[in-house]
Amino acid sequence: MDIAAMVDQYLESEYFEATSSIYRDLSLNFKKLLEEGQLDPNERFLNLLAIAVSLENHPMANLAKVALKELGAPDDQIREAAETAGLMGMNNVYYKFRSYLSPEAKEHYTRAGLRMQSMMKPANGKQNFEMMSLAVSAVNGCPTCIASHENAIRELGVATEKIHDVARLAAVAKGLTSLKHAREFLA
Repeated sequence: MDIAAMVDQYLESEYFEATSSIYRDLSLNFKKLLEEGQLDPNERFLNLLAIAVSLENHPMANLAKVALKELGAPDDQIREAAETAGLMGMNNVYYKFRSYLSPEAKEHYTRAGLRMQSMMKPANGKQNFEMMSLAVSAVNGCPTCIASHENAIRELGVATEKIHDVARLAAVAKGLTSLKHAREFLA
């Protein structure tokens, strides 16, 4: 099955009979970001997997995993994409905590002291790992991590249009996940 058909099947099964203008906006944005744009197909679905796991959206994560398998991604890269949500979840909580502190209070917390060795030699390469980290940080709303990973990606020579697509994919995935919860609530 081709990727576009997989995305259509996911939307049809997860948002059965959805017809609202909000659903149309979100689904069209989702399809556009997964079928075209600056990210290559592998980058799109690595990021989507990290985002979906962070959002605890199992059907969306499964879509990304199946698409990555279809694209020939090795299991270690798929696993790392999914597990990036865990590492960044830890970092996002800690660095968001620090971002709320006064400058005087921050002096008491100068070093995180959290193990992050897995960031040194990522299976997906530094660029993909940084993009997934940015995507998850955007979903988790950590300003410190967002700024840090955006800067690291730019220093790796990634075009701002790609970075923008990562942020837009995170936003749309969050929107679709929230819409799914709204539909469950209203049922």
